[in-house]
Amino acid sequence: MNATVNTIIAVYRLSKHFIFADGEMTEAETNPLFCFLQTFPAIDNDMFQKIMADSDTMTDGEAISEIRRLDDDGKQQISNLFARIICADGELTEDERNLFFKVRDLCDLPDPEDDSEEKPAEEASSEEDRIIPAFILANFYGIASVHQSEHEDWNTLGDEIASWMGCDRVEVVRYTRPLNALTEELRLNGRHLVFMVARNGYGDKTVGDNMTATLLYGGGYPLYGNIVFALETDQGYEIEGFQTRSLLNETFEKINNAVDGLLRTE
Repeated sequence: MNATVNTIIAVYRLSKHFIFADGEMTEAETNPLFCFLQTFPAIDNDMFQKIMADSDTMTDGEAISEIRRLDDDGKQQISNLFARIICADGELTEDERNLFFKVRDLCDLPDPEDDSEEKPAEEASSEEDRIIPAFILANFYGIASVHQSEHEDWNTLGDEIASWMGCDRVEVVRYTRPLNALTEELRLNGRHLVFMVARNGYGDKTVGDNMTATLLYGGGYPLYGNIVFALETDQGYEIEGFQTRSLLNETFEKINNAVDGLLRTE
């Protein structure tokens, strides 16, 4: 995307119209915008404050002109972003739909890709592609394996995931810059990619640096032990497995690409 600071300000300004189109702002509606902003490494807290301030002085006409100057790839990303915002709460109102089409035409945007703005990737796939919800375990040796579970209640599922990892309890790592970028690439409408780490360590067990976890955490210091990748809903923060083979495979491929091929399968 050939984006400038003014482009980001324009996107932020128009995104606010979509966020408030149904009369209220929800976390589910703001998450797609924040995930999008975090794909730009230069946007730190000071820059974000400037973007918010400058979006109040930029006019809608100026914002539309900025977005019209984007290349085709950039326009597609913005179309996808706006669609995700208005569909994030699971209810697409007539006012939201009309606003989307109006902005789409004014900004010369293409239609959103693959109807993913209205359906999670799993729901858009054929029944033949469905699998028992699957989770990706990446151990500290760099070996990845798939574990499946039909449990939905977190009290049961959380214990099961902890047993796969060899620990007592887990905690969820979410919304890091690398994870947000992967969520954007995977078009996880209504969900975001997360991974789980041991909450209280591994006791006397010997574990090593998990380079996959360290890179995707992006905090500048190592994470240890085994991790499990899963999906988490934007509303309610419920942990889910990958429900289609195609999404499972695509997620593993994109994770491995993001960590420069460190993972290998059993």
